Amino acid sequence: MASWPDSTRVIGAAVPRLDGLAKASGRAKYPSDERPDGVLFAAILHSPHAHAKITKIDTSKAEAIPGVKAVHLIAEEGATVRYHGEEIAAVAAESEEIARDGCRAIAIEFEVLPHAVTEEQALSDNAPRLTPRGNTQEGRAQQDGDPDAALAEAAATVEGHYSLPVITHVCLETHGQVVRWDGPDRMTVWASTQNVDGVESEMAGAFEIPATNVTVLTPVMGGGFGSKFGADTWGVAAGQLAKKTGRPVWLFLDRIQEHLTAGNRPSASAKIKIGADKSGKITAMIAETQGTGGISRGAAFPLPYVYEVPNSRRQHTDVRINGGNARAMRAPGHPQGCAMMEFAVDDLAEALGMDPLQVRLNSLAEQDTVPSGDGQPINRSEIYRAQIELGRKAIGWDQRKSRAENAKAQGPLKRGFGMALHQWGGGGRDDKQVTCIINPDGSVELRSATQDIGTGCRTILAQIAAEVLGLEPTAISSNIGNSQFPPGQASGGSTTTPSMAPPAYNAALKAREQLFRRIAGALDAEPGDLEARGGVILVKGEREVPWKEACRKLGTMPVSVTEGFLEGLTAQGVGGCQFVDLTVDVETGVVRLNKIVAVQDTGLILNMLTWKSQVYGGVIMGLNYGLFEELVMDPTTGLALNPDMELYKLAGASDIPEIEIIPFDNEQMRKRGVIGVGEPPTIATAAAIGNAVANALGTRVPAFPMSPWNVLNALAKA
Repeated sequence: MASWPDSTRVIGAAVPRLDGLAKASGRAKYPSDERPDGVLFAAILHSPHAHAKITKIDTSKAEAIPGVKAVHLIAEEGATVRYHGEEIAAVAAESEEIARDGCRAIAIEFEVLPHAVTEEQALSDNAPRLTPRGNTQEGRAQQDGDPDAALAEAAATVEGHYSLPVITHVCLETHGQVVRWDGPDRMTVWASTQNVDGVESEMAGAFEIPATNVTVLTPVMGGGFGSKFGADTWGVAAGQLAKKTGRPVWLFLDRIQEHLTAGNRPSASAKIKIGADKSGKITAMIAETQGTGGISRGAAFPLPYVYEVPNSRRQHTDVRINGGNARAMRAPGHPQGCAMMEFAVDDLAEALGMDPLQVRLNSLAEQDTVPSGDGQPINRSEIYRAQIELGRKAIGWDQRKSRAENAKAQGPLKRGFGMALHQWGGGGRDDKQVTCIINPDGSVELRSATQDIGTGCRTILAQIAAEVLGLEPTAISSNIGNSQFPPGQASGGSTTTPSMAPPAYNAALKAREQLFRRIAGALDAEPGDLEARGGVILVKGEREVPWKEACRKLGTMPVSVTEGFLEGLTAQGVGGCQFVDLTVDVETGVVRLNKIVAVQDTGLILNMLTWKSQVYGGVIMGLNYGLFEELVMDPTTGLALNPDMELYKLAGASDIPEIEIIPFDNEQMRKRGVIGVGEPPTIATAAAIGNAVANALGTRVPAFPMSPWNVLNALAKA
């Protein structure tokens, strides 16, 4: 079993991102910035209906437009489009404007069919049958113990109905690719993707060419959050248009299409009855849950969540609607499960007349273990208890008043406090590789097909090599995002860093060993006499040879080592808690955040700066979920009403409160190894906001987001 160094110089430090200046200055070239010689621009024609059969398509007028070079049909005559935004055709032209003119010129006749774009419509008695399997799919029933008997014996029970809407990814760089054919069976693809290797495989399969003949390049990319794992229909369409025209084709979705067809986080709703004994320990829960993931995807989420519930029963139903399909979105399922559970726990605490913090402490599992690097399991409940204490002090939880006190308080401004706990898996995959090259001029390069989606992977890999070779991270070139390099991890599940850090460490160690073997004789020493430290090679602990001078002893042949995973450097299973302090104006329904505290553990932190950046970003994404985001469908027309950046609301600078980040970072955590932090910090934020709003108002706002509309409706109902 390998282990990380006990004493480190670069690993764990707050190292600025190596590509930060290029991104901030605009010099970084994203896939959507690529303009190969002779490039054509393509646009997608999408369905204007929620449900319709295509009875006729005529592309002749589009093809006759000057500047239009090719039209590719994604849906043929006789096909059925199943949601507003589904792709029908793609047009390539000399400019994006001409391509859009070409889309408008395609004549299509539709037989409009009955639609169901909300769960209520899809579940109604007169709903159209949307799929051969019907409009619903029952999940496997879950049961532990005897929840009916336990609820009957509980000291207090509550029933609640909570819901969260469908939201979209809103990637700053929309989904798309630039495709160029470099021969009859060879292509280059510049893709905005979280999965360079996956796009290579998909494009190779679509065009029946060897995967080795497809080069996918993703030097940087502008946001994915789980939605960019494949080439998709538009990537294949770009390849078809490029093949037809013999010219490179640029095809990226516009903002409307990005909302409609590029993936979303499924909705979730739950009817929950929950009970506890007089000490405040949860004893039972019965839940009926449902959600929609669009026309063919499910809406699964974990429940019960975090807490030990010895007696529980759950029945889940996936509802299909005429809507774009769900895709993984930063901690798939966990934000929904967290909100459902945490709302019920807070309402239960209210019924018990107890501090909800204490109910949580009483309901943590006695044995909730996660693995550690030294083989001794760690009790995550003990970590939660320590995290809760840190968060309680940082937010000023002792200032919190009960719901009843806040409801009686005078004036329109009501202050509330809320909290929530979360968990995530993370961990690494053991089939990835990194190449480390030490050149005779002293330059060092790392190569891997993995990609940096903005989380700082490029910088972290350089830090690891710099630690091993005694250099600064700026002296290391992390050349990633190229499918021709050794296989890299797809960026999902918070697995990129824990998957790529071990092979990077392994490759750097082996490259250093090979370097020492090859130059030792020229330095009148044995390999064991050499040490790389502070930009020099130390010989026998006495003589210093500058790094570049030592590397010149290699002659004309560089050191090149490709290595894979090392056991013992990663773990999985993390937890965290978040606290919120906010103010609600009961006259306008506006929620104003005062402060958020995020306490998070993630094992060994490789770069404190990028670690905190990930937690900040996750919290901000979570507060958007809690306060603003919702894809609104019109039941009458079947169309999305807000697929844009005007009416699909996101937080602005003035909506972001003080965010205090507390790393739960100690020797025990560091010994666990690298885990990953991309997803956990976004899970609990919305739930904590919802609980703080309930505390401020004295009543539950059961439906997300915590918008003025939903707040005022809840107050009126109360």
